[in-house]
This record gives sequence, C-alpha cells and structure tokens, in this order.
Amino acid sequence: GEYLTGLDSAFVPSPDSPEQRYPVGSIGAFIAAYRASDEFQRNAESTQKEYNVCLNRFCTAWGEFGVNELNRPAVLAGRDALKDTPGMSNFMLSVGRTLFSWGIPLGYAKSNPFESVGNLAVADNGHVPWPHWASDYVIAHAPGDLVRMVRLGMMVCQRESDLVRLGPEFRERSGIWCRPRKTKKKRRSFHIPLTTADALDLDRWAETPITFKASRWKKPIERYREDLYLYSPKGAPYSPDSLRARYNRWLNKTPEGRELCRLWQDWVVRQIKKYEWDIDPEDTKHPTIHGLRGTGILLRRYAGFSNEQISNDVGMSLQMVEHYMRFRDQMDVAEKGAHLRLVEQTGP
Repeated sequence: GEYLTGLDSAFVPSPDSPEQRYPVGSIGAFIAAYRASDEFQRNAESTQKEYNVCLNRFCTAWGEFGVNELNRPAVLAGRDALKDTPGMSNFMLSVGRTLFSWGIPLGYAKSNPFESVGNLAVADNGHVPWPHWASDYVIAHAPGDLVRMVRLGMMVCQRESDLVRLGPEFRERSGIWCRPRKTKKKRRSFHIPLTTADALDLDRWAETPITFKASRWKKPIERYREDLYLYSPKGAPYSPDSLRARYNRWLNKTPEGRELCRLWQDWVVRQIKKYEWDIDPEDTKHPTIHGLRGTGILLRRYAGFSNEQISNDVGMSLQMVEHYMRFRDQMDVAEKGAHLRLVEQTGP
C-alpha cells in the first residue's frame, strides 16, 4: 500500500483506495509521486489535509488519464463543477498549479494545464487588512496596551482569543509558540518565526510596564505583568470580549479614535468605489482587530515568503492565506522602509 516515488513502475496504489491501482504515466501515479515527495511532506499536516481534498478529486475525475492528456477544457470543467463554492474552486486550481509546477522540472509533465485557467470571481467579504497609515495612526495615538495589540496582531497573525493569552513563557529562539484556542482540538502548538526586531520587542515587553494615562488620574500609572504581553489599565488579563470592548471604547469615546473612524470610512469608500469590494459591514466603520491577521499575512508575502510557507509559519489554512491575497495588489500594508526592514531581518 505505499505510494511509489516515480512513474516508472507498472502500477501504484490509488491515494483514496488501496485496492485501486494506477498505470504508468497516469495522473493517479503522478499524484502518488507528489504525495511521497519532500515538497509535499514538508507542508504542515493541516496543509496536507487541505491539499489531499483536491488531489483526491483529481484522482476520482482524471486518475486513469495520462498526465499529458489533461488539457485546459478538462480543468475548466473541473473548475466550473465547483462554481457554487468559488473559494474551493480557486483553491483547487492553486493546488493543480502547484502539482504541475513541481512535476514539470522532474519530467513528469510537459506543461501545466492549470496555468491558463483563470479563477472564479470571489466576493471580497471578510475582515479587511489594515493599510500602513491605519496601523501607524494607532501606534502614534492609542494607549500602550492597544499599541501592543496592533503590533502583536501583525507579528503573529492570530485571533483575539490567542493574542490575550500570549506571554513570555511562549517565547523561544527567534519566534513564539502558539496553540490556537479555536483549533486546539485539531492541532498541536506550532512555532511562529518572527523578525529580529519583533522578537526583541517581545523581550522588551516582558520586562517593561505599560504606562496608562487618563484625565481622572493625577499622573500616568504604570502596570506590569510578567505572564502576559497584553493587559488592562487595571493590570488584569484581557478576554477576547474585554479586549474588543477596550478597543471600541477608544474608537468611539476619544477624539483620536473618532478621527481614525472618519479616516477609515473615507478610505473604505474610495476602496469600494475603485475595486468594487464587498466587505463585512463592521469593516466599513473602523479597522477590526481581526483585520490585523490579514495585515501580518500580507507583510510576510511582501517579504518574499510563499503562501505555503506563510501557512506553515502562522498555522493558517492555505485556503485562508490565499483568501487574503485578494488584497495584495489593492492596498499597502507597510511603507517601503518597513518592507526593507522585514526583508533584512527575516530569512526565506
């Protein structure tokens, strides 16, 4: 039942049925070779599972055909068969492009039939990543805990439920460990690589109190916790709900927060008009905490990382990483100087 590593044997087992075997030069054998390759095996387990959904579809539809018999009309038909779920359809095309891009230099295929088939249109719904001016604004004007929230969200690309749990005990080497609360039952902890500057910032936070100011206080108050990076003006841990409430109070009840909302709403109107975005209603009001995930994803992409590497590094599904890529050419998440610093401090 083990898959063979090439197409030069008489038959190889089917990826989805050990009893079914595929002939020499077939797409089924090609897929078996890819699954056994280092290229596939070094992907995270979650990424392999997502790829396998599409690879199994290829085997079911085309497994008996020769690799070079697969043509554009067949791929187009496969794409349109999933038109009711355009995100999955486009992910299927991405997996096919990756499969053939791997196989062509090794002599498994002559050309890539997926390259000439375009993606289906996908509604741009979902949380909008923060452009560089928005993150710069919050870092310049918000209280220290919200500044840390923005910086941490862009560093690690995780949800609020994980941002509020992270602390020095998870820091190790050039990154930080995280086991996402939402997917805890399905996956283990993974190590998120950080730039040198971001790693040094976390180490500084571990030793530095946050200074809070309020008009009702005679002077600024310093709070410090050795176990968390984010905590409230009272020094209490945040829950996801209390962090969102803290952020929303700053947005709605301070002049600086209201100005950010005004700037954001003007910017979103221009983006929607120019790119015909269809986004979550919440994202038309102000930048969301969840949108920091997309900002961090795009920063890593601009630094030269592949979508697959980003997926591995931050524990996000490849399909979701590619979902954020729709913003890649429509907005700037960092100025050129920040891009250069990220490239200098982070290896591929």
